[in-house]
This record gives sequence, structure tokens and C-alpha cells, in this order.
Amino acid sequence: MMWPEVEVLISTTYASAGYFEVSIVFAFFAWLFSERVMAMMELMSTKLYEACSTPGYNGSLKQSSSSLHHQLTQFQLRKREQIAQAKTLSVHSFESALYSLKENPWNMVLEQEKRPLMGLSCNDCCPRSRKNGGIGNEHFPIVDLLRVETLGKIRRHGILGSIFPTIRHCSTFKKYEYPYIYDTVLKDETVQMMIETAASEEALENGVTDPNGIEEFVVRQTKRAVAILNHMHSKLSDLALRIGSWVFYKTLPLLFTSMSIPQGQIEMLRKAAATGLPLIFLPLHRSHLDYIAVTFTLCNSGIRAPLVAAGENLRIPIFGKLLTGLGAFYIKRRMDPVSGKKDKLYRAVLHNYMTQCMQAGHYFEFFIEGGRTRTGKPCMPKGGLMSVFVDAYLSGILEDALLVPVSVNYEKIVEGNFVTELTGEPKKPETLMSALKGIWTAITSHYGLVRVDFNQPFSLHELVRSFQNKVMNKSGTFHIAPSSASLYGTDIVHEEQRQLVDSITRHILYDCTQSTAVMSTNAVAFLLLYYFRDGVPLSKLTFALDRLREELSSSKKDVGFSGESKDVVEHAVSLLGAGLVQIEKRDDDVHYKPVSILPNVLELNYYSNTLISHFCLRGVVGRVLLSLTADQRDAKVSIEKVIDVSILLCEILQFEFIFTKTCQQLNNAVFDVIEEMTMQEILTEAVTHRGGRSGYGCPRNLEIIDDEDDDFLPPETFYKVNREEEKLLFYARMLEPLIDTYCTVFSYLLCMMDQVVPEQILVKELLDTVKAGLDNGSIRYAESLSTDTIKNCMKLLEKWSVLECHIQEGTKVYYLNPKYESEEMLVTVIGKAELFRNRL
Repeated sequence: MMWPEVEVLISTTYASAGYFEVSIVFAFFAWLFSERVMAMMELMSTKLYEACSTPGYNGSLKQSSSSLHHQLTQFQLRKREQIAQAKTLSVHSFESALYSLKENPWNMVLEQEKRPLMGLSCNDCCPRSRKNGGIGNEHFPIVDLLRVETLGKIRRHGILGSIFPTIRHCSTFKKYEYPYIYDTVLKDETVQMMIETAASEEALENGVTDPNGIEEFVVRQTKRAVAILNHMHSKLSDLALRIGSWVFYKTLPLLFTSMSIPQGQIEMLRKAAATGLPLIFLPLHRSHLDYIAVTFTLCNSGIRAPLVAAGENLRIPIFGKLLTGLGAFYIKRRMDPVSGKKDKLYRAVLHNYMTQCMQAGHYFEFFIEGGRTRTGKPCMPKGGLMSVFVDAYLSGILEDALLVPVSVNYEKIVEGNFVTELTGEPKKPETLMSALKGIWTAITSHYGLVRVDFNQPFSLHELVRSFQNKVMNKSGTFHIAPSSASLYGTDIVHEEQRQLVDSITRHILYDCTQSTAVMSTNAVAFLLLYYFRDGVPLSKLTFALDRLREELSSSKKDVGFSGESKDVVEHAVSLLGAGLVQIEKRDDDVHYKPVSILPNVLELNYYSNTLISHFCLRGVVGRVLLSLTADQRDAKVSIEKVIDVSILLCEILQFEFIFTKTCQQLNNAVFDVIEEMTMQEILTEAVTHRGGRSGYGCPRNLEIIDDEDDDFLPPETFYKVNREEEKLLFYARMLEPLIDTYCTVFSYLLCMMDQVVPEQILVKELLDTVKAGLDNGSIRYAESLSTDTIKNCMKLLEKWSVLECHIQEGTKVYYLNPKYESEEMLVTVIGKAELFRNRL
């Protein structure tokens, strides 16, 4: 090891370690110095021995001076070559040793690179929030939350403050009071009324009319209300947050290289917290670590930690108690124990607990999707908990609140995968042993980077009024009728309010999806599955990643990694593992090929689906263009036809994606994609005819004139489709697995004529049908096998009133609507999906 390198290593170590660690390092180098001296002594003795052993040396010093000089010169030359080789080898060994100490070969975190501020609130729905809550258009650096020094300047208080900076930080970050809410919930007038109502209903079911008997039922329901609240309520405390933060500072770096967030987002949250309004955090749900990531980010950034709505399945021994101290309050996934009968008491307790916590100043966090996504795509939003805040606002209990869409994305999720559930096996419940096993697996593995993104907070008041104005402009009225005392859907809720909650949740989910940062594993999995399914050399994959990064940047989609694309690819492939990506060397280049067999491909598809959600509308238009020109020689289409058919395909896939913001017209969004494809030369304008049926393809402010007078109709524009364009095929290929599954489910309707099938059996039979399609080649992509996609298709058929269902002896059963109990009607439905099933 060369001394300059040793000095650099010492200085680097000193800068990054505490005093105690540096003393150990100096002791190591003292030992290294003594070893070096001994090595030099050994080298000198070796030189003398080799000099004396040189051929021609006879033990006597009486040799000619020229002969001796020649031998010594040759010896020195040989030794210089050996020393040079040894020096080169030593440097390489030193660099290799340093490299092996690194967890990553390059700086993947965007710490030095400043990034634009993403996730601004909608300028159409919340222009005031966007203007008042912003912090300018400047670029901001990335903050690594796992490094204490990046969260602000830490003052060193003596030796202890220097040696234990994490303890110092966790004991001094901003303190908040977290009121404990319990007794007032049970004393609430609404809860008491629901106790009496539940007791009366139970007495009536049991045929009891005696006042004393009814009183016993009241006592029983009162005890039940107490038990509900005991299981539900949170014990959030400042002390638990500080201890938890210290534990996470020590454990999370064992799992992740970094947990990063743009500095500008923290500034936006601090500005929003200064308004005094309650903040409601609404994250997408990918992992159980989402709970920790959001709370950890907030409290260590000096922002009040929220109460977190958690599923009752997480209320397991030890860990359930710990999460309660960190803010978790537990709710049932199914609030109604008896199907078809609403548990009004449970809903009343939950509603009032949340309302009183809100009035006490607590922030809230709940997952807008309900449960974790099994596919990597966002699930459709659930409106239940959001309705509590909308109801509180409409009834005057809540003056206003700030809604904050949140996204947490991982290079590799800690849970592993959801392959078993996607292939039809039931979900395994969480237990203490499974939690301990999961923790052990996690701390002995590595999961790369985590990226946390908070969108700009926006006003609930402004958003509600914006939607109300849009409805009034269409219908002339908007009837505000908040539910009397319960969650969304408990009592009779007016359809306008139901639509309002749905509009808010869909807008938030769209915002979360658009602001989700793309991780390296997302990008590489996406390219391998839909660009290079048959394999690709590293050089070509690197070039494709460069192009993808440029396209994401131009569409204002951020990425959660940095560095040269070659390094990014190698890093992502190492995280995905040999089970998902095959690696082999050919012709002096490394080749990668995705593992496209079941069940591996389902896990790889999970990471790819983050980008599918971003490109979904392009995929729709691409699929439509190929479908409409499948039997044409000239491959020409009218823009109005493309828009009409694209809307049909969006309707079919409405439970897979949210294609636009709630405030945006779908036809305008499709038109934007068509314009983009024109710039990419996928479409070229061919001819314009007068007498079109609509204003599609014309300026959007052009007024549509009565169809009866063709002379005044706007022009109908035709475009030539470049069917061989690589990007068009790429866009269209993305949706093929979904379309194959939908076509299979639609076709299976012919087997359901005069049949009543339980849901579980129906899903299993549909899975078997998809497997048969994979075996006989009618379905090409193995990722078509997914219970999630099958159930979404069943929801669509139920919404179209093709399928009907009801509860029969506690089991959900499906059957055809009598209107569709004919082959002719079913063929019409099947044809809607088959239109898009063209092979690429």
C-alpha cells in the first residue's frame, strides 16, 4: 500500500468517523507501519541473498569490477521490473479492497444533483393552493433521511454530542403534544344513540320486548363499544417517536442504501404546517414499511407525526403495541361482520374517534387504496375514510384541511413478492413468528434505495368548492346532505356527496401516481419485459435506458437514481437477482434476458408496472391505432375514430388505471397523446375532409355545429399510421397481457349461461382457463395470469350489468343478468374486448 493512498484513507476515515472510531483507525495504521518496517527488512535480506546467489559468484569478492558491475546492473533491472509489477498489483488490490467495502460502486443518490420541484397541486382545481403553498421554481438538492447530518446542522455539545450524534438528534428534534382521545368518544351523544339503536335491533331479533331485557342488551352493546375503542385507539407519544427514530436510524441502514426526499418537499410541508390547519397524508401503499417511512420523515424533519390508519391484521403481539405508540389506530378491513348488514355501532365509534382526534389537532395518514398493491399498479381508491373528512367539512365541524398525496417507492420491496396471491392462493395472515422471520430476512438482505415524495398540500375547501362548481355548471344544482353520524355508505348518502368523495379520491390517486419516482429496478424491468423480452446486450440496454430517462425527464417524471446508465443497469440487475434476470457473456459483451416463466415473471412485472401506469394512455392509443389499421393497406385512420375507440378501451380498463385527473376530459387527454405521436412520426397527416361528425382533431375551443348542415361541420382529419415504428409497437405491447386476460374472462361468460357460481370457484376456473391459454399458445404472456386482473374484469362486467351477484349463505355468488342469457348478447360483449386482441 502506497503512503499517499494511506494518507487519503486516513483523512477520509477521520472525516466520516467519530473520535472513538478514529483512534481505532490510528491503532490499525500503527500496526500497519510496523508491518511495513518488517517487510522492508525482509526485502533487504532477500536482495543480499539473491545477489550472492547470482550465477558467477563463487564466494570470493575478488572478481573483475566490470563483471561484478554488469551482474549487479542486470539484477537491479530485473528487480525494478518485479517491483513495478508488484506495485501495480498492490494498487489494484488496494482499490479492489476499497471497492469491496462499498455497498454500491457509485453514488446512486442524487445528493449533489439539484432536482426540480415535482408534485405541485392541480392548477385547475386548486390554483390558490398552488400559488400560496409554493416555494418558487428553483431546484432543490436531495436529502438522505438516513444520514442525520443532512437533516440540518447539528450542534456538537462536547464529546458526547460528537460521539452520539444520532442520540443527540433524536432527543432534540421538535416536540409536539399528542392529546390522548378516549373517554369523550364513548360519551358522545351519537355513539350513545347508536348503542341504544343496536340494542333495540338485537332485542327485536331475539323477540325481547321487556324493558329489563332491552336494558341487558344496552349493557352488552355498551361493553362492545368499549371493546371496539380499546382495540382501535392510538397511544401516540413523543417519547415513543424519539425512541423509535433512534431504532430506525440504526436498523434502516442495514436494509437500505438511502431513504431520500427532495429538500423542497420538506420546505413545502413546513410551510403548510405553519398554517395551523390539520394535514391529511394520503400515501400509495406498497409495503408495510410505508407506515414507518412517512412518520420517520415527518418527525425527523420537525413536523408533527400523524395518526395512521392501520389494518387490524397488523395488531399482532409486541409489534402491534409498538405501532400503537408510533401513531397507529386499527380498523377492520371488513366493518360489517354479517354480510348485508351494516355494523352501525362500529362505524359510529370510528367516525367519532377520528372526528375528535381531528378537533384535538392531530394530523392523519391513511392509504387511499386501502390495502397494499399486489401488482405494482395503484389499486382503485377507497372512499370510506376520506368521507369522514368530507362529512366533517360539509357539516361545519372542520373549517378546512390540507390534503397531501404521498408516494413511497422502493428499488426492492422488503416483503419479497405477492406471486402466491396472484396465482390464486389465499393471503397468509400476519403472525408474531412471520413478523420475526420477516425482520431476520430483511436485516440479512439488501434492498437498495427508497424514495419518499410528498406532493404540494392543497386545500380541501378549495377542492370541494371546485368540484361543486363543476357539477352546478352541468346540472344547475348541487345538494349538500352530509350523513348524520357515520362513515361513507353507512346510512343513506346522497349520490352527489358520494360522487364528490369519489372525485376527490381519484384525483389524489392520480396525483400520487404521477409523482411516484421511477427506481432503477422499475426502469430495467420495464425495458426487459416490453422492449427486449428475447434478451439484449448491456450496451443496447444502456442506450435504451438513456432514451427512457430523457423521455421521463421531458414528461416531468422524476427518477430515484443517478449515475451512468451502465452502472444503473448493473445495479438494478443485481437487486432483481438471477431468479428474474438471466446473465450470460457472449462476444465480449454481457447479455441480459428476463425470466418470462411463471411464477418469476409476475414478480418482474410488479416492478415494471410502475412505468405501465405512466405510459398507460399511450398504450391505449397505440393499441387502438394497430387495431383500426389491422386490415388496411394504406393504414389511414381518422382522428375522431381514434378518440372514440380509445375511450372505449379506457372504459374496458377503467379498473386497471386512472387515465386522467378528475377535472380533465378524457378526449382532450387522448388528443394530447395523438399530438405527441405526430411529433414522434408515428402518425403523419394524410388528408383532411370536410363533414366530420365532431370537433375531434380541431382546435378544442371550436364550437360544434349542428350535424344536419354538413357545409358547416369542422374538418375530419386522417392520419397515416407508421405500423412498423418501434415505439408504436412498444406502446401497444404493454397492454397485451391485460387484454388477453379480459378476452378470456369475457369468453368464459358463454360457460355461465344458466349457472350460479360462487366467487372463489369462478376465480379458480378463470385462472385455469388462462393457464390453458398459455399452454396452447392463445395467450402469449405469462403475466396474464393474475387474480387481480380477473377480479377487476369481473367488477367491470358487474358495472355493465352483464354479471350480477348476491350473498347466498355467507358466500358471494355470480350469475348472468337475464338480459344476457343468450349467445347473441354475449357475443356482442365479447367483441368489445376482441377488437383489441391483435398480435404484434
